[in-house]
Amino acid sequence: MYRIGVIHHRKEPPWSASELLKSIGKLGYEPVYIRIQDVDVGITSGRVKAWIHREELRVDAVIVRGLGLLFTHESFLRRIGVIRALEALIPVINNSNSILLARDKWTTLLTLALKGLPVPDTYLSENPFTALRLVETRGRIVYKPLTGSLGLGSTLLTDPDIAFQVSRTLLSHNQPLYLQEYIEKPGYDVRVFIVGDRVVAAMKRVINTTWKTNIARGARGVPLHREEDPESYELALKATKILGLDYSGVDIIVDKETGKHYIIEVNAFPIWKGLREATGVDPAPIIIKHLVDMIKK
Repeated sequence: MYRIGVIHHRKEPPWSASELLKSIGKLGYEPVYIRIQDVDVGITSGRVKAWIHREELRVDAVIVRGLGLLFTHESFLRRIGVIRALEALIPVINNSNSILLARDKWTTLLTLALKGLPVPDTYLSENPFTALRLVETRGRIVYKPLTGSLGLGSTLLTDPDIAFQVSRTLLSHNQPLYLQEYIEKPGYDVRVFIVGDRVVAAMKRVINTTWKTNIARGARGVPLHREEDPESYELALKATKILGLDYSGVDIIVDKETGKHYIIEVNAFPIWKGLREATGVDPAPIIIKHLVDMIKK
């Protein structure tokens, strides 16, 4: 019987981790919840080892679900270091390099743009005058945290003076400016969920009362089939492959005026509660089966 671990930073497993643990058990394997901060790794006589509270960590593979948000740069590097060490021993999804690429929104879009995939005009700056000028020339601009999810912290800026003042405040707290052109959507955006080399489900996230289309912020999920929007399916597959992710949630917007598709984000730790409710597809067992295939190889 395979022992399959689910890694997160919280004391108790959050919803997505719990769903994976349940699926591991239902499929006949042994689930193990692992807090990333409890794992020690080392190099002993040239061999990599991992343990928890002096006991060797014995799992056949792991799924990384979260490393935390509020910690020092050194703590983040340590946690990535733990994942890298585990990769030397067992299959790990998603792997550390892909997590790093997807965690940083700028690096994600830069990587995809250099491969020829469509992304919105996006800017990285530490100059509040950059935000002011972008609003002056474009009329509307979106500020987003460089890391994070669920649409939390994203702000639509429409006044140059407010953009300047908001930027100055952010910079005073050592927060860089990740700024993106505002693209008018046709009342929805698209979330595509990938496992391995296939789309397992996709949905439109229909806007409710705000310009944001995150399910967590009140949007409504509607199933989206390949024949309705083959371009979103293909873009999501290409983005996931370029970033080296084993599973992902890819967010795509469609320009209301031109119909052009743009990738705005690729999530290495996607939550699928809204997707499952909208489509009836549960990605959790599909992720587990994909990982088991990796163990068998």
